[in-house]
Amino acid sequence: MKLNHVHFQVRDLKAAVEWFGRVLQVPPGYQNDRIATFSFDAMTLIVDAASVDAPGTLGFESLDCDADFRAVLDRGAIAIEAPVNKDWGVRTAYFRGPGALKCEIEGPIADPRSSVG
Repeated sequence: MKLNHVHFQVRDLKAAVEWFGRVLQVPPGYQNDRIATFSFDAMTLIVDAASVDAPGTLGFESLDCDADFRAVLDRGAIAIEAPVNKDWGVRTAYFRGPGALKCEIEGPIADPRSSVG
């Protein structure tokens, strides 16, 4: 078996669809009043309309964590944690997603003199 999709529940599906289009620049592949699908290469994210927001973290691989973090902030994302080098050998940053979702950008360690300005 191969993992090919995950579901997350949000209270405001319309706002989630708008967020994915604006911040991540990913339009829905399919959408109705109950679900929207978003394709990320071989993985599909399905967002379901629900009475509660389901917490979760969406992790994105990046070649340049700092540049990608700046890009999503420029498109309206709300920062949780600016890029930092982690002891386990990656550079990560976090920003708020729709509903109770959090997004992580993970990439290679950057030069210690790098910073998000």
